[in-house]
Amino acid sequence: MLISEIETKHILTHSKVPGLGYSINPYVGCQHACVYCYARFMKRFTNHEEPWGQFVDVKTNSLDVFDKDILKVKSGEGAFIASVTDAYQPVERKYKLTRSILERIADLPPDLFRNGFAVSILTKSDLVLRDLDILKRLEKISVGFSIAMTNETVCRLFEPRCSPIRQRIAALKTLRDAGIRTYAFINPILPGITDLPAIFAALEGVVEYVCGETLNMRCGNLTDVLHAVSLFNEDLRPSFDLNIRSRNYWKSVEREFYELSQKHSIPVNNFFHHIDSEHSY
Repeated sequence: MLISEIETKHILTHSKVPGLGYSINPYVGCQHACVYCYARFMKRFTNHEEPWGQFVDVKTNSLDVFDKDILKVKSGEGAFIASVTDAYQPVERKYKLTRSILERIADLPPDLFRNGFAVSILTKSDLVLRDLDILKRLEKISVGFSIAMTNETVCRLFEPRCSPIRQRIAALKTLRDAGIRTYAFINPILPGITDLPAIFAALEGVVEYVCGETLNMRCGNLTDVLHAVSLFNEDLRPSFDLNIRSRNYWKSVEREFYELSQKHSIPVNNFFHHIDSEHSY
């Protein structure tokens, strides 16, 4: 694992996340090394030749840059942490950039943002619980966990360095019990692997809402994904390859998603599709 310290020009970058406006990514790259990760497209903006998941660039001047960037944010806007990395990947234990930024947000003058500064965190690491003391100080905060499967053995194939699923669910419960708004992002949905009924059952009572997302195949991840599927179950690969390209399949998944949301009384905030004419038939 190559860890490099770099400087960045901006830490608050414009985002299309509804209701927020900005993203905060304290790191480039991610130690979690998820085989399906859509953020691997970020590699082309670096000088790295290492495979995705084998390098992390640490934006050591994040806090100083944040102090400048926050001045351009309008009242009513907020930030999503993080869109193209995991802000709580293992390297955060040492550098604590995410914690420092959250502390800065908690200390923002009340008159700077009349309606508060909204923060939404999405992670696969229960390291977020380390910062529970700061999260409790934030007026508008939500914390979500990405969950794509419930089988821990399969999880190690697709998400080799993430917190185990049971720890993510436990962390959601701890956060919710502490008064933090919680959610789950069920993504990516993997045909024959993602057990939606089991995931919804595990999330009942611990999240306020869920989002769903089909597999994003536009980022150069398909070879790695299919390899992991073969390692899990070689017999599954033909149907997996067929279904990920089928618009009808994803429509049926979305129907099941909404049916399960009603069954378990967990509202759906959004369901994202990545299927298009190039990948469907």
